[in-house]
Amino acid sequence: MKRSLDGALGFIRGGLNPEGLWTDFLTLAGESVCWVSGYVGYAACPGGEAPGEDWLGRVASRILARQGPEGGWGYGPGVPPDADSTAWCLLFLSRLGGQSEEARARAVGFLLGHQSRVDGGFRTYAVPSHVGRYMMLDRSVSFDGWASSQNCITGVAVQALLEAGRPGSSVDEALGFVRGSQTAEGCWEPYWWTERLYSTVHCAQALKAGGRPEDAERVSRAEDWIARTQLPDGGWSGLSATDGLPFPTALALSGLLLAPRPRYPQAVEAGIEWLLSRQLADGSWASNHILRIPHPSVKEPWRQARWKRDGRAIDAVIRDQRRLFTTATALSAISRFDGVSSRGGLR
Repeated sequence: MKRSLDGALGFIRGGLNPEGLWTDFLTLAGESVCWVSGYVGYAACPGGEAPGEDWLGRVASRILARQGPEGGWGYGPGVPPDADSTAWCLLFLSRLGGQSEEARARAVGFLLGHQSRVDGGFRTYAVPSHVGRYMMLDRSVSFDGWASSQNCITGVAVQALLEAGRPGSSVDEALGFVRGSQTAEGCWEPYWWTERLYSTVHCAQALKAGGRPEDAERVSRAEDWIARTQLPDGGWSGLSATDGLPFPTALALSGLLLAPRPRYPQAVEAGIEWLLSRQLADGSWASNHILRIPHPSVKEPWRQARWKRDGRAIDAVIRDQRRLFTTATALSAISRFDGVSSRGGLR
């Protein structure tokens, strides 16, 4: 286990660019910097402290230096700030203790500005005209989809607010949105992702972090759905494949390891064995087409069947070509498994 964790962490550290940040996902807007760096950094310090020397602290300082005047972060250089990038940067900085109270307050304020007053959910862009100008689109183009409340954004936003020490009515309203959008199967539909596991795991984590006793049943339904969708080889796949894939498998494991004593220990053991056996020699895991870019007007992209692969375009599905996002997700799952098993939670 330690060898796998060390290998993954070594790959992640070695993936820092000359500016001391991570980049991944080549899209119309180029590669992501702050969003990916917040996500990867958060995964790299699951215990709340940077392992070894303070290299993660230096990453945090560089992210903090890129905080916009309005308090948020964007996908990449020049891209208007958004709720998801801000939530992941806030999560990383809060966990590491890498920001002042003033910087945290500005980030929280920016994030709260993306909460819908209608349904309590969080949307990627609160002011669509800003990103429309960046994309050089005609004003007639609808942004109803990108500006609608999304499960994958809301689940992460709730966790960011709670980790930043900001519980309250905004979190309560967001959790209400999460409760209302769980499907009869027990999962949550994603907006920006090609599979349901990302939104399902983060919505379940948000409910768990909210600590409401009445949400225990909803989290259990999510765990049931995750366990049911495990493939015979021990992995999971969100792409209707017969064989598992690293990114959904790591997400599924994180979802099944929410409790100190998992309800599906055999599924967890099989999933961990699958994930460890697929780790590459450099410490990483293979990437797949996990991110999707719907047309800004589309509200339910999970109903859309046709997508361009690796296209720097709208209606495209993208892989994390540097394998950093997938590897960070696997690192997080294995770290969580290591913690649970060391406490005897799987016996």
